[in-house]
Amino acid sequence: MTYLEEQLARTRMSDGHHLSRQQITQHGRDRYPSVEAQALKVAAELGELIGEIQTPIWESGSPAGDPMEKIRKEYADVGLALHALGDKLGLDLIECMRELVDNDTRDFRD
Repeated sequence: MTYLEEQLARTRMSDGHHLSRQQITQHGRDRYPSVEAQALKVAAELGELIGEIQTPIWESGSPAGDPMEKIRKEYADVGLALHALGDKLGLDLIECMRELVDNDTRDFRD
C-alpha cells in the first residue's frame, strides 16, 4: 500500500461508523456526547447482549418468530455503540482490528 493509499484508508470510516451516525441523526441528538458516557453505553449494551445470550430460549416462553431476534438486536446495539465510541475517539474499529490482527504474533497451539 502506498503512502497516499494508506492516508486515504485512514480517512475512510467503515460502514458501522456511518450506520451509527445515521442512527444518532434519526434520534435527533447524541444522548451520549462524551467519551465516558459513550463507553458506559457500550458496557450497558454489552450487558444486555450477555443477558439475552444467557437466557435460554426455553426459559423465555415460546417467542414469536426467530428466537435469535433479541440477540441480533442487542448484538447490533453493541456494534453501533462501539462505532459511536470510535467516532468520539477518532478511531475506526475495523482499522484498529486489522492492525491488531496483522501485528498479533501470539501462538496458542500446543
